[in-house]
Amino acid sequence: MQRSGRLLQLLQALREHRAAVTAASLADQFGVSERTIYRDMRTLLELGVPVEGEAGTGFILQPGYFLPSMTFSRDEADAVLLGLRFVQARGDDELANAAETALSKIAEGMGDTGEAKMRRNGLTVGPSNRDQREEMATIRRAIRARRKLQMAYRTKDFTSSTRTIWPVVIGFFDGAEMLAAWCEMRKAFRHFRMDRIEALTVLEDNIPRSAASLLAEYRRIEPGANV
Repeated sequence: MQRSGRLLQLLQALREHRAAVTAASLADQFGVSERTIYRDMRTLLELGVPVEGEAGTGFILQPGYFLPSMTFSRDEADAVLLGLRFVQARGDDELANAAETALSKIAEGMGDTGEAKMRRNGLTVGPSNRDQREEMATIRRAIRARRKLQMAYRTKDFTSSTRTIWPVVIGFFDGAEMLAAWCEMRKAFRHFRMDRIEALTVLEDNIPRSAASLLAEYRRIEPGANV
C-alpha cells in the first residue's frame, strides 16, 4: 500500500475508535512496524490533523474532525437510524459493517447529545435469515464487476436446475430477499428467492450489456420496481 493511501486509512481507523488506540494495534492492522505508525502520526500532525497521544498511551483523533456539526430533525434522525439498522439486520456482513461505520461517522458529527437521542429512538428491525449473507455478498460483487453468475436454484416444487444469470438488483421484501436477473436459459428477466439458491459461482464472463441499459430494460418490464 502506498503511504498516501495508508495515511487516509489510518485517519479512518482513528475515527472509528472512541478510545485511544495503540501504535502496536495500528501496526498489526496495517501490516507495518510501530516505527512506521509513529512516523505517519508525525506526518498527520504536520498536516494539521488533531491527533492526541504519545508512545505507550495510544492515539486518539479529536471529535468532529472532517465532519461539521450535523443537525437532524427527530424524524430525520429516526429515518437514518432505521435505515442503517435495516442494513445491519438484512444485509451481508460487509454491508452490516459499512452501516456501523456510517453510523459512527454520523454520530461523530452530531455530538454526544444528538447521538444519544438518535440511538434512543425506539425503532428496531427484526432479524433475517443470516444463512443468505454469503450469497448476497457474492451477488453484490458480481453486480459491481459486471460478471455473470452460475446458479444452482431450487423452485417451490423442489425442482433443481443450474442457470447462468446476469444479476441486476437485490430486493428486500417481507419475509424474503429476491434477486432480479436476466436468465440465459429463459431468455427473460426472472426473480429468484435468495433462500432457494443452493450454490453460486462468479464466472469470468462479463455481462455483455451495460448496467444502465440492463437496469433501464428491467424498469420498463417491472415499472413498480423502486430501483
